[in-house]
Amino acid sequence: MTSDSHLFREERLRLILERLTAEKKVFVTELAKQFGLSASSIRNDLSELQSRGLLVRTYGGGMLAEHANTHLVMHKSALQLRAEMQRAEKDAIGRAAADLVSDGDTIMIDGGSTTDYVVRHLSSKHALTIVTNATSLLPNLLAIPDAEIHLTGGFLHREYQTLLGEACIETLSRFRATKAILGIDGVSLQSGFTATNAFVAAAKRKMIAASETVIFVCDSTKFGQVCLMPIARFEEVDYLVTDTGAPRHLVDAIEQRGTKVILADASQS
Repeated sequence: MTSDSHLFREERLRLILERLTAEKKVFVTELAKQFGLSASSIRNDLSELQSRGLLVRTYGGGMLAEHANTHLVMHKSALQLRAEMQRAEKDAIGRAAADLVSDGDTIMIDGGSTTDYVVRHLSSKHALTIVTNATSLLPNLLAIPDAEIHLTGGFLHREYQTLLGEACIETLSRFRATKAILGIDGVSLQSGFTATNAFVAAAKRKMIAASETVIFVCDSTKFGQVCLMPIARFEEVDYLVTDTGAPRHLVDAIEQRGTKVILADASQS
């Protein structure tokens, strides 16, 4: 279960990273004064950002990691706006991800514009048990004739149309799944799979831990992007379903690290 103190620290890390993005460097003394914390606490925060590949420690502070300069993502746009982007690619990704699902599977699936397309292609599957924290998926989930649907509790994040927090994590703890199908905000060789929001990240990690097979879905615009919240290493993810626009060198490198990449062709949809 994610503690309040842990989430408060993640919020502080986000604020440090926002300052780092704007100024390209930060100093321990200034951050300690800003947050009313000891220098040792701030140094621990900077070390944590360094471990996530976002910062390079320097004497008295830190600098923004070179690879993060142009690819760092702090926030994602509203769900409805994202749903209008890369439609053909997301439909092809959804079809390819649905092909990995077998009749009788128990699936954990979270919210997002790409996972919505996955659900649209599950209508021909039978005897599925689906566990989700995404209220946005319910209309298309209800169109699957004989699926057993479990919706987690939690507080409703209106922008994401997703249930999050301790009640969500508690519900997920009651299930074991054959497959997890999850959206993702960033995919990079330096940081693996990352997300922008601490509560969302906690739910994703819980779904991964409860599932035998882990499937990530995202369009190719997410490649090379880095977000604050680490979700999983490549070795922990079985499949990444994306579109043919994904850079070939990154696809090859990801597969060498243990994740099978499926390239869905939008022209074939």
